[in-house]
Amino acid sequence: MRRSEASAWSSALAVALALVMWARGAAGGCGVAEFACRSGACVRLDAYCDGEAQCADGSDEPPHCSVCNRTYYGRIGVAYGLALRGAPRAPFLCHLTFTAGGATHGDLVQLAFDEFRVGRYEQGALDGCPDGYMQLSELGRPFTGGSWCGSAEGVALYYSETATVTVSVKLFRTRLGEPFGFRLRYKFLAQRDAIVRFGALEAPLERGAVSPGTYCTRTYEECHRKSCRLQSPNYPGMYPRNVTCYWSLRQKDIPTCKHAMISVRQEYSHKMQIKRSISMASLNKTGRAVRAWRECTGERDRLIFYDGASTDDPVLVEYCGGDWLPPVTSRGPEMLVAFHSSPFSAPPRAAAAHAPLRGFELDVDVIFADSDSLDYAREARRCEFHVKASSSEEELNATAVNVRGRRGRLHAPTHTLPPNTSCTWTFHGRPGDLVWVYFSSFTQYSLVDARRTESSEREEEGAITVAPRQVPEYARAADASGACAVELRIWDGGGAGEAATLLGRYCDSTPSLCARAALANATRSPRPCAPPDGYVSASSLLSLAATTLPGTATHPLAFSMHYEFVDSRLEGAALPISETRVRVEPKECARRLTVPGAFDSPRNALWFGRGGARRLRCLYRLQVENARIELRVLAAAFGREPRCTTRLDPLTGRTACVPDPVDPLDLRPSDTPLDFDDDETPLRVPHLRIYESPWPGYRVPVGCICDNASAPLAMSSGGPALELELVASTLAANEDHRHVHFRGEWARAQSPTNCAGRRRLPPPGQHVHLVYPYNGNKMSECGETPFLLVARGNRSVFLRIWGEEMPATAPTSDAPLCHTTNRVLVYEAHSSRLVKAVCPGGEEARAVQVFTEEWWARSAGREAALLVVWAAHEAGAARLAWMEVWRPAGAGANASACAHECGALGACMAGALWCDGHADCPGGGDEAGACGAGARLLAALGAPAAAGAAGAAGAAAALLLLAAVALRRRRSRRDKRLLGALAAGRRLTEELLYDASRASSVAS
Repeated sequence: MRRSEASAWSSALAVALALVMWARGAAGGCGVAEFACRSGACVRLDAYCDGEAQCADGSDEPPHCSVCNRTYYGRIGVAYGLALRGAPRAPFLCHLTFTAGGATHGDLVQLAFDEFRVGRYEQGALDGCPDGYMQLSELGRPFTGGSWCGSAEGVALYYSETATVTVSVKLFRTRLGEPFGFRLRYKFLAQRDAIVRFGALEAPLERGAVSPGTYCTRTYEECHRKSCRLQSPNYPGMYPRNVTCYWSLRQKDIPTCKHAMISVRQEYSHKMQIKRSISMASLNKTGRAVRAWRECTGERDRLIFYDGASTDDPVLVEYCGGDWLPPVTSRGPEMLVAFHSSPFSAPPRAAAAHAPLRGFELDVDVIFADSDSLDYAREARRCEFHVKASSSEEELNATAVNVRGRRGRLHAPTHTLPPNTSCTWTFHGRPGDLVWVYFSSFTQYSLVDARRTESSEREEEGAITVAPRQVPEYARAADASGACAVELRIWDGGGAGEAATLLGRYCDSTPSLCARAALANATRSPRPCAPPDGYVSASSLLSLAATTLPGTATHPLAFSMHYEFVDSRLEGAALPISETRVRVEPKECARRLTVPGAFDSPRNALWFGRGGARRLRCLYRLQVENARIELRVLAAAFGREPRCTTRLDPLTGRTACVPDPVDPLDLRPSDTPLDFDDDETPLRVPHLRIYESPWPGYRVPVGCICDNASAPLAMSSGGPALELELVASTLAANEDHRHVHFRGEWARAQSPTNCAGRRRLPPPGQHVHLVYPYNGNKMSECGETPFLLVARGNRSVFLRIWGEEMPATAPTSDAPLCHTTNRVLVYEAHSSRLVKAVCPGGEEARAVQVFTEEWWARSAGREAALLVVWAAHEAGAARLAWMEVWRPAGAGANASACAHECGALGACMAGALWCDGHADCPGGGDEAGACGAGARLLAALGAPAAAGAAGAAGAAAALLLLAAVALRRRRSRRDKRLLGALAAGRRLTEELLYDASRASSVAS
């Protein structure tokens, strides 16, 4: 008899018996749908012939009853039970069909196997169920042919995908002592109540579109709009044996300028149950286990993730169980997930009462990255990244904090890397660039290392010996002794295979880290990540390679790497330190520019606070021959919030830097400026000073700017050279060349020839008369080119300027006011410090006297020198005179020990200035006494005073007559001036009271 006919006859017989028993129950006083046992007790009608005795006398299970080959129905929410009693005789075949009739009779079937002992299960055998097994099949779905056999404890759940499911129990042979037991409960469910599988009505889950003719192959699309779930067949119950599912994930709708990647994951262990059960010990574990690659042996069920749409694409991971599924992400918008279950197995052992679900469910996410980002590899089988630098000019003009193309931050690829994959990052700088990289984080660890995790799995199968050919090559390589699971290499150059220097190699270890970089934000600037916390190339090319042998699905690799292209270009040529006389920091920042044009301050980020530097001092010398310089400072910045103001100095008439007042109580120790040793007037704030420098090593300041509103600024030099000095004695950790910089241009302009040579006055001394406008005055035509007064040996410079000394502080009503904007400015030659500012006067003015510091023994060990500037802006004149002086040699010596003494100063003076016709010593002591007309003439001619040659005496006699006439005229004019001064009531100066020319005539 065919199976359908037998089932129909069995059903008809059962209905007939049920009617008889109902009538019997009604006659016995039992209620509707009940029947009476022989003992008089009433039981439910559906318990009759269900394989389980409900009556004490067994009258509900007569000998002619059989649960096999019958179709069972029921109502929603009612649990029914049945069992196969006793050990059947082999061969034995039993079909149990459960049908949900719809509406109040349900849509799905739930089966709970309370007892299962059918045959025996042999692991690794060709036929895993040799004595018998149980199979499940559903109406309208392909038959898988998988089987369950052996013994299982506890409850195993099965949920149908359709309305009808058939349980077939087969026995081929029985063995002595091999128990048999089969007992289950069944229930009918409404589909609206199956929210674990389908989701709630208001938030349904997307389970994909089933491919026709397959058991569980599905296609998922556009998972960014809906909650896609990859569910095992018959989820949340146990899945069938010998089933293969292919889940194709595709993202077709990709926004413009975006790149899509598919990610699959599951964080919860109760939704990740693959052929195992959860032990009670796992409730208190601290780690989570993952089984993958080499552990996927024998008949273990497995998930295989492909990086693409077909099985020919690289395998990202082969997963066969664990407490969770770490994220597995494809490189592109397609992923294929394959699921394979073994042909034979015992039913899954029951979980704890609080976790009855069996099977797995995977969450699907769609990750969108910028199409031009470095978060994913461009090619499917080549993990290469190229970072190319943009122009540094674009960076300086940009307003963004992080300028793309010059610096940024990189991460490990967002997508999962297959085993034995090497990713390379190559940084291509522009000519003159250096590459600076550092890591703020770097982690790599194994998810399958037993020492790191406390597995919650209990082995369902014994250890299986697998031939080496069954283990993937990449999995064997990952476990090989001595191999690096993750290897990181950094080259200064193009990398392996090219001429490159290896900067570092790290095997399963961490490179140099600068973890504090991760703390930076808009309000916090941690200490800079300067070397050795990072790596700096010596060329414009740097390469980095990371190789992962086991793949990143089971051995995650994550890092955050900061990169920057450092513009190391410098203007002009190196300026020797011997020509600067100032300490430059760094020493490479002393430059000489000889070709007119545009120029910029240094843009090397490593020289600023963000690169770890604490202070900066750069010197640019603009230099031409036989010309002067026209300079324009086009732009300048001195920090995010400069605490300084650029003002016009009333004393010198030039721009000066005036720092804002700072309360000492508000200062932190880190705010203390690191002054340079040779800086006489240190400023706490960044600033730019401009100097006139006709001679290397000597310079006078002509301007200073320190705020961001001073540019543009134009000025001209008087001589052939200008020096620009950018100084920041305390650099902020978040500032670089974008915040402290200047930009300018310069040109060559016509000027009188050899101004530098003419303004360097030779010793032992000289008198100078200056006028403005120049009007043919050769000494005045070089404009504001400074005069250089240098004494020889251990001598000092003594300078006199006729006029009034200007006060260093703001003038009061009692202080003398200058009648002109012209100034004579005196600077200490070595430090460029302003010594005196003099308001020039006429011939009748008194003299302002200046000594160099060497005279007062304040600065021994260097030559004495002064710089004098005639800063004229309106019509006027100025007079000055200088000479070398020195103290008498020997302890206790006085001026009388000098060959030529200046009594007014108590100093010695050069003999060449003695009796030269100019009063070089205050009071005219050098022109008094034996200095007659002949002596002055001899001194002028350079002849000795005791010349006895007849030729010289004759020439002297002829000239003495002419000199006497000139001297008489000079004395007459001087007497008139003296009488005029007395009449005007003017205070007589030392120069007026002691006339050297009159004393000389008397002596003669």
